[in-house]
Amino acid sequence: TVAMVVVATALFGSGSDQLPVAARRSPPAGDLSHGVGAIRVPILEPQNRALLVRRQAGCPRLDRVTLVGTAAEVRLLEAAAEDLCALRSTAPIQRARDGLQKAAPTVAFAEFELSINESTTDFGTDPPRVLVHAKFQQGAAVAERVAVVLAHEGAHLADGRPPTAADELAARKAELEACGRLFTGGVQPNRGCADAAALLATDDASALHRLKEAGYR
Repeated sequence: TVAMVVVATALFGSGSDQLPVAARRSPPAGDLSHGVGAIRVPILEPQNRALLVRRQAGCPRLDRVTLVGTAAEVRLLEAAAEDLCALRSTAPIQRARDGLQKAAPTVAFAEFELSINESTTDFGTDPPRVLVHAKFQQGAAVAERVAVVLAHEGAHLADGRPPTAADELAARKAELEACGRLFTGGVQPNRGCADAAALLATDDASALHRLKEAGYR
């Protein structure tokens, strides 16, 4: 694990944002795993109803997850689900997949007021909604980047609640493992990969302290 963190830090960098690394995913707010402020889900707006596609993920490990979006968005979400399904079943990855499968959430792209966040899960809906930052569908949309945030939110779904500091630490570990396995070629990793690597470069006790300082209980 230590070796993987060292390698990941070298690959992804340490992040240059002014916020402390533990705060680069906002602490929970209300029913949200990460407080992202105002949320807009364009595909669910009335004027986009004719474009709406709903489909279950095709891979058996995640076939209870509902993908929601335009046809192109659903194709990208499907490819991300396939990437996550294909990862070797280490404990953090399997727990994240099991969390997604058991909770049977809907997954869609959304715009966040606090755009530093890459994703959030709304536990206040039935089923829960996993919302992925809309930036991942823009430009060179890459399924691996979406798969990484699905691993993070899957860990929260496994806990079944907005995260404590310990829960967030577990989600960062699942995220970092997915980063290390998915970004092995020329694809630029998510910023969250660098953040997770920097947070996990110390021991768990130090990481928990930093998360609590950032607002996690």
